[in-house]
Amino acid sequence: MEIVFSDKCLKFKQEGHPESPERVRLAYEHLKDYYKIVKPSACFDKELLNAHTKRLVDSVKNKSFYDADCPLYDNIFDYASLSAGAAIMAAKKQGFSLMRPPGHHAGKDSLGGFCYFNNIAVAVKSLGKKTLILDIDAHHGNGTQDVFLGDENVTYVSLHKSPEYPGTGLRSEQNCINFPLQANCGEKVYLKALGKALSQAGKKFELIAVSAGFDTYEKDPLASLGLKTESYKKIGKIIKELNIPRFAILEGGYCAEDLGKNIHSFLEGAF
Repeated sequence: MEIVFSDKCLKFKQEGHPESPERVRLAYEHLKDYYKIVKPSACFDKELLNAHTKRLVDSVKNKSFYDADCPLYDNIFDYASLSAGAAIMAAKKQGFSLMRPPGHHAGKDSLGGFCYFNNIAVAVKSLGKKTLILDIDAHHGNGTQDVFLGDENVTYVSLHKSPEYPGTGLRSEQNCINFPLQANCGEKVYLKALGKALSQAGKKFELIAVSAGFDTYEKDPLASLGLKTESYKKIGKIIKELNIPRFAILEGGYCAEDLGKNIHSFLEGAF
């Protein structure tokens, strides 16, 4: 199992912003001794346009957008397209993308929530397989739902804290299965909900794509669901037991000092 990573993703930051390079740097330092690290290439515009409108792609390229959670970093298009390219590589290699910025709040024609392009959507679209997207971030992936709502080739499953940003995912809709959970619900409740969600989704898939957010962690400052480090290994094992090719990409997770060990726990279970 390979981890896709480039230190280029550490080169942009805004003081006080929770989506900081430090969290990914510390995770990389923890993981590099356990896994082979491979470097990604940026994706092409045509790959971005599989998931997004030209208007959105151009607005990031030209820095003509405004969102309070998405700073106008210098060269942000290069960083965002590299993160999307890393997701494509992780999908092809059935590995894990350890990159930033994250992606699951970026919709077809919108950005938000620290996300400029929807990395997992770009990757899933690029492979074109019948896919189960499992979003275990503590925030609902409103952007991923926006991209895939009604898509017969994709089933989207999200377990997330509610009430919480972005305030969506309160009910299931068409091919999007949503399980809103109470704050600090804990491992037992979470794993039971995960089992129900996967049962509803079924098993007729060629690929599982995991939006792996770790802000469900008990020490996370933004949106904890009370999970412990060992909980992620159990989540990973449940995914592995589906016996379907899989890959995962990093979304949230803002307890920087523990992010690496939480990812490691998940990877031990899932791969």
